[in-house]
Amino acid sequence: MAGRLDGCRILILEAREEAQFSRLLAAQGADVLQCPMFSIVDAPDAAPIEAWLRRFIAAPCDDLVLTTGEGLRRLVKAAERHCIAGDFIAALGRTRPLARGPKPGRALREIGLAPHLVTGKPTTEGIIELLATLALAGR
Repeated sequence: MAGRLDGCRILILEAREEAQFSRLLAAQGADVLQCPMFSIVDAPDAAPIEAWLRRFIAAPCDDLVLTTGEGLRRLVKAAERHCIAGDFIAALGRTRPLARGPKPGRALREIGLAPHLVTGKPTTEGIIELLATLALAGR
């Protein structure tokens, strides 16, 4: 039985979850070419990130808008490198995390937490719409 994508050549420019996406397309018959157009690298100076993590641990914010799962995963990895991951995750647990779509929510669940709310649209507009529904005075 022919796949829906037989005869199609698909170029993947995204690096995140590239292998999984490629397998799904290939299973449908596509000829998949992988050509990531960007890469995500650690900051060249870890000191400001460590300082931010320590400030967050000492005084977590009331609400935290997570825009990407990758960003949260990188913060947790940075905290691990500085031996403060447990404290960082505990501080996250004292906030009201808001996720811009499903990916930040998934990253929260990976560390045993859950988003308080998830935007209807995984966009900046979705964040604005969500925040407009919340009582933020005094937070």
